[in-house]
Amino acid sequence: MNTTAALIGEQSEGSFALLGYEVCPGMMSKDILALAWRYYLSYTGLAGYYTVKPGLNAMDRYADALGEAMLPTVQTRIEQTTGLKLLPTYSFARIYTTESRLHKHVDRGACEVSATMTVGYRNVAELWPILVESEGVAVPLALDVGDALIYRGMTLPHWREPLPSGLWCQLFFHFVEAGGEMVGLALDGRGRLGPHAGGMTEVP
Repeated sequence: MNTTAALIGEQSEGSFALLGYEVCPGMMSKDILALAWRYYLSYTGLAGYYTVKPGLNAMDRYADALGEAMLPTVQTRIEQTTGLKLLPTYSFARIYTTESRLHKHVDRGACEVSATMTVGYRNVAELWPILVESEGVAVPLALDVGDALIYRGMTLPHWREPLPSGLWCQLFFHFVEAGGEMVGLALDGRGRLGPHAGGMTEVP
C-alpha cells in the first residue's frame, strides 16, 4: 500500500488558514485504530445499528461511544494545527462499501471545522482519496490509517468517487469555533458528548 507522504509533502505549512484544509498525518495511533476498525466491523452484523442511505451505499452511525470518546483528543490536535479555539458538536462513523460514493457537497453549520480520519480498510487495491475543491481545482488527498484531513466543512466542497472494491471506514469529528457565529450549535444541541439513543444520523 502506498503512503500519503507525497501528497502531504505538497502542502505548505499552515495551509488551513490559506486554503481551508490541511492534512494531519498520524492524528491517532495505528494501534488504537486497529482496535477501532475491529470495533466498527463487529457492529455490521447487528441489525439497526448502522443506517444505510439510498444512493450512498455506506453504513452510518451518529455519535457512537468510541467516536465520542475520541473527540477531546482530536480537538486538541486540530486546535494545535489550525490555531483556532473550538467547541465539539458530534462524531460520526461511516463504513463505505464497494461502489459507495460521496457526492460533492458542503456541510451544515455544526460542521464549521471538521476532520475526517481513516480508521481502516479491507480488500482495496490502493488508497482511496477524498477530493476537495481548492481555487476551482479538484485536489485528491489520500489518507492512510491514522491520517486526517482537517477542513472547513461549510465552505470547502468535498467528495469521493465510487470505491472500486472492499470496505473503508472513516471517522468524522465536527466542531464550531468558540465565540463564532455557529457557537449555538456546540454539542449539536445534545447537552453533552456521548452516544445518542437510537443512532440518529446526519450526513457529515
